[in-house]
Order: sequence, then C-alpha cells, then structure tokens
Amino acid sequence: MNDSPAIKKADIGIAMGSGSDVAKNAADIVLLDDDFSSIVVGIEQGRLMFDNLKKSITYGLTVNIPEIFTVVCFIVLQVPAPLSSILMLVICLGTDMYPCIALAYENAELDIMERNPRNAKRDRLVSIKLMSFAYVQIGTIQAFAGMYTYFLVMNDYGFKPQTLLNSAVQSGWVPNENDIYDPT
Repeated sequence: MNDSPAIKKADIGIAMGSGSDVAKNAADIVLLDDDFSSIVVGIEQGRLMFDNLKKSITYGLTVNIPEIFTVVCFIVLQVPAPLSSILMLVICLGTDMYPCIALAYENAELDIMERNPRNAKRDRLVSIKLMSFAYVQIGTIQAFAGMYTYFLVMNDYGFKPQTLLNSAVQSGWVPNENDIYDPT
C-alpha cells in the first residue's frame, strides 16, 4: 500500500502478483509469478518483437517498389507490361505474406540483451532511415534487377531490348525531332 505512489511515479511501475490491490492497480506491469527474473525475459521478448516487426515492415515496404517500377516503365517507356494486375495481386497476397510472417517469428539476435535501451523519442518502429533503406536502397536494387531479368528473358525469346524500347517511338507515343505540335 505504501509503495503505490512510488510505483505510480516510476517510468515503468512493477508490482508483484501477491502484492496489494492498490499496488497492482498503480503498476504498469504485474509479475504474476513473483519472480524478478521475469523482467529480464520480458525485456528480451519486447526487444525481439520490436526487431522482428521492424524486419517485417521493411520487407513489406521493399517489395512494393519493383512492382511500381514495372508499371512506370509500362506507362513512360511503353515497354510491354512485365506484370499483369492479377500477377501483382498474386505476388502481394500469395508470396509476400509468407516471408513477412516468417520474419515475425525469427529468433533473437545474439547481442539482443547487450544493446542499450531504446530511446522512445528517437528510435521509432518506422523511421525515415528505415523508409529510405527500404524504398531507395533495396527497392531500387530489386527494381533494376527485376527489369534487367525481364529484358534478359525477353531477349532469350527473340525480343531485343532495343525493339522493346523503340516500340514507344514507333507507336508515336514518344515525340521525336520530326514531330511538330499543331494546336489546331
């Protein structure tokens, strides 16, 4: 009973399961097994969940860039569409969900308890650094690797990259120096 003001004032108030109801109500965490080693296990599990969520979110953000890039190439360069709408749905719903779920159940890193505590104001789950890593670095590499593979496979089937890229000019979509704009 006398501990409840201190528990309330603490950053994270912890009470024992066998303690008074007043202390348990004031606490943020109640240890049901009355064992302080549960705190260490809880911190480790919290860090593991944070790390695994971050990995899943990064993967989920990363896989969107190659799909968007194929659509942009189709619209801007008039390259035949590498992925159809149905195929994009199959990729998103069928193949991307399983790796994200697997990343959520990944085992802890060896140094997880040797790290300093996170700063709640600075260390966010989704940060600018994570988004730039996912979108700019990894997403761009995947997009260019996918388009390189697309052109390589199309070349193997007899469609040269020059033919695919020149189809936009030949179709009249991309203007060349002989085009004259006539507003009438």
